[in-house]
Amino acid sequence: MRKTFIIILIGIAVLLAGYVGYRSYNVWRCNHLMNLAHQFLAKEDGRNAMLCAQRVLRIDPQNVAATRVMAQLASLANSPIALMYWSRVVELNPHSLDDRLGLADTAMKLRDYAAATNALGGVDPASRNTVAYHRAAGVVTYAIGDVAKSQAEFLEATKLDPQNLSLQLYLAMVRLHDTNQSGPSLARDTLRQLSVSATNPAIRCQALRVLVDDALRRRRSDEALSYSKQLSADTNNIFRDRLLRLEVLKKTASADLQPELASFQREAGTNLVKVFDLVQWQLDEGSPQEGLAWVRTLPPATQTNLALEYQVAECYDKLRDWRGLQSAIAPQNWGEYDFARHAYLSRALRGQGLGDSAKAEWELALKGANAQYENTTKINLSKLLYLAGQWNWQSEGEEILWVIVNRYPGDRQAVRQLTQALFVSGRTRSLMQLFSQESKRAPSDAEIKNNLAMTALLLDAQELKPYDLAHQAYQQYPTNATYASTYAFSLYLQGKNADALKIMTSLKTQDLQSTAIAGYYGLILKATGDREKARIYLDWACKGRLLPEERKLFDRARAGL
Repeated sequence: MRKTFIIILIGIAVLLAGYVGYRSYNVWRCNHLMNLAHQFLAKEDGRNAMLCAQRVLRIDPQNVAATRVMAQLASLANSPIALMYWSRVVELNPHSLDDRLGLADTAMKLRDYAAATNALGGVDPASRNTVAYHRAAGVVTYAIGDVAKSQAEFLEATKLDPQNLSLQLYLAMVRLHDTNQSGPSLARDTLRQLSVSATNPAIRCQALRVLVDDALRRRRSDEALSYSKQLSADTNNIFRDRLLRLEVLKKTASADLQPELASFQREAGTNLVKVFDLVQWQLDEGSPQEGLAWVRTLPPATQTNLALEYQVAECYDKLRDWRGLQSAIAPQNWGEYDFARHAYLSRALRGQGLGDSAKAEWELALKGANAQYENTTKINLSKLLYLAGQWNWQSEGEEILWVIVNRYPGDRQAVRQLTQALFVSGRTRSLMQLFSQESKRAPSDAEIKNNLAMTALLLDAQELKPYDLAHQAYQQYPTNATYASTYAFSLYLQGKNADALKIMTSLKTQDLQSTAIAGYYGLILKATGDREKARIYLDWACKGRLLPEERKLFDRARAGL
């Protein structure tokens, strides 16, 4: 027995030593491969850097450094999968400011403003008081049209680094939209000064880009042509600056447009980044047919790039060439982005009247988007939601929102989006189902209580105890006009008209004139004998968007006046 025990101990020791040795070897191997990957990156050898990173990820799928290299390489190629890799980096390293900024920057380049906003929204509070964060937040908020917030972010960044010319440029760009009459004029003076005096060529060129955009917006053709010519002549410009020149030539109906376009197409050649930018410009400028025609002249190896395949799908979609779209993407494989290909196939099949096949492809798209890493899944579902909205596919959009709400219970934005979608389509019972579900997750939330109470009152769902819910929400926030009107409506349904009127008359005039509240005030006014005033408020309410049960209720009340 003693010998047997000793042999077992020796066996366990050998196995442990082997395991530790194997782990140590893998750690060394991953470190060695990552050193090689960074050396290849320094030499701009992306292919070998990618191969090294891929080998590391086969050994250690959660290796942050290797995932980051894949994200950086995909970003350089303007590939849509860059967003997935950066999302994975952030999932593995959620407290890194640099990685979140990398995700936000990539999302901005791919015009996925929701992903950029979400990336910055997850930045730790301690990392927010930095120039890098405020600058990124300023860029994102400017892109989504929140000029006031953008200006505030750039002001905070400027306080932290007052000598930074880049921040001065961004602040001037935002102030071009200032409602103060002197603001835009002073901003243009700053930009003109930076465009000629800045020793940093990147700032000089960016100032010219902003001046070109501003001149186009104000329809100052001569200024736009002059600034774009100056930008094109700058030896430090980038390819997109020449595209900006094309935009100016097109909008000013210049005869130089076609010759310069042909010149830029030759310059782009097989450079994937330039090809991508030029096709995107043609898409943005409403020339998808020309973009497709040019892509077909490119070498096969260039045409099979994932980013370009996606753009080609967009071109066919813009042209509503459903057979062409199906023929182009059916044999392809977009890897981790294949869920989007199935969505476009669904679009192509529906366009040809093939409903069952289209539904099957959509199910594949939803399944593929929902089967990724946690952060990546949210990005993918948001992308599908964007496509559904772009194509005006309401039921598919609702389906995606239900998936997001159920998979990410804390996502209040998704709840609001789903609420709006269901309200617009008049789905009162589905709204009640949503609010009932959310109420179980957040039983003390007054807004959810109020919404559940209102839908339950409209549907007479007494099993949900809507009278109690309405009273509770009102007690929590008695000055909230919406909660007050819901509670007053519940009192009206219980025959307590005098109490209901007392609550409604305590509200401000502007609140009573809101279409969401006016109809209920009209009902109570009629019940308490003020028929003339009731008619005014009921008529007012019926001009707004209402749920079917609300419209029926108010129409019946108006008919009796």
